[in-house]
Amino acid sequence: MQNAAAIVYTSCCEIMHNNGPAAMREVLFRPIISWVNEALDLAGITERCYVINEGEEAIGEYAGESRIITRKPESGHPVCAAKEWLEKQKDKNILVISAEAVFTDAKVLEAALLRHESQSEKLTIIASGGREVFMKELGTSAFWAKEDFLSEVCESSDENDKNGENFLMGAMKMLSDEKLVAGTFVAGKKEINMRGNDGAGLLTVNAAARTLVFRKLCDEGVEFTCLDGIIIAPSVKIGAGTKILPGTIIKGKTEIGENCVIGPNSYIEDSEIADGCEANNTQIRSSVLEKNVKIGPWSQVRPGCVIREGCKIGDFVEIKNSDVGARTAVAHLTYIGDADVGEAVNFGCGCCIANYDGQHKHRTKIGNHAFLGCNTNLVAPVELEDFAYTAAGTTVTKDVPEYALAVGRAKQVNVEDWVKKHDAIKIK
Repeated sequence: MQNAAAIVYTSCCEIMHNNGPAAMREVLFRPIISWVNEALDLAGITERCYVINEGEEAIGEYAGESRIITRKPESGHPVCAAKEWLEKQKDKNILVISAEAVFTDAKVLEAALLRHESQSEKLTIIASGGREVFMKELGTSAFWAKEDFLSEVCESSDENDKNGENFLMGAMKMLSDEKLVAGTFVAGKKEINMRGNDGAGLLTVNAAARTLVFRKLCDEGVEFTCLDGIIIAPSVKIGAGTKILPGTIIKGKTEIGENCVIGPNSYIEDSEIADGCEANNTQIRSSVLEKNVKIGPWSQVRPGCVIREGCKIGDFVEIKNSDVGARTAVAHLTYIGDADVGEAVNFGCGCCIANYDGQHKHRTKIGNHAFLGCNTNLVAPVELEDFAYTAAGTTVTKDVPEYALAVGRAKQVNVEDWVKKHDAIKIK
């Protein structure tokens, strides 16, 4: 918007003061200020000034190159603190909005500005509902105002109004003296002016945000048996027909395909999961699961993994920074780290890739259709070629060629009558 700019201000909050600005508290895993910034970005309001009470370093990460003004205690309304910046915004419409306004909506901002301009109003207040709600929310409501009018209100502001609580009332009185009224844009969204300034408020805001996410996902065809313990960030995309089971947390830039079953008790972050996958009681971070992968329970996929189509990963399996080929089976009790695994490989129970020598990590390569017997240890760097086999209990320290069987264990010796001769054991 060429004709618009915004003053984004943080509030004083004694309850959360020791934990930094309230705007940095998280709602569904994201700082509140990032919610506000996203709405401003979508509305095209790029010219901004941030008026803060504390935490310049923290807020600065989200302010970019915008002006940051640290407001002195009891110095009046944040608009007054931004007076110098305001004077440079000649003839612009100024949005004044709290940095804790987590449910700021770009379409609401645009519609309110349209009304503000079309009615040639000096001041347009964004309300969530009717008159009773309007008066209750007046102190926290966002509003559009003409630049020159805001400057005029700052000049006439009450010096005794240390926290700026009467700023809007003073603006409305000025309009009344001119026989004008403030415009009101009713957003029709009850949560638009909700704030998370204290612990109880933050809990309420998180609950409201969680509900909005669930409603959106349900409209898109995602299925929930019940919502117990489920938390999903608004950035997450989930395909139709996918079931999310209780106790599941999904966050970050995660995309889940159609007809998956996620949970119960799964944690997924910054990952891509294709159609038809199942993730039961599994943690997945910064990784990719291709179609029809079944994983869990009690498994972990650490960052940097690609699990190819049709893989089956069982219980107590950990995979890290590895590419696991299609249709590979890793049944249980196995660690795969820094490995490139071919297609249709079978891992027996208790296999381990020893990828770290105390100073450096090395990669292991396993060819297609290889078979690892139970309790096989692969000491990296090592390669098993296509169709290579390892005997149960083998420790592999050198490459295994195609079709070979690696046996790396001591030969079994049976000592006759050892039990009978052992003093500690009584034989009847």
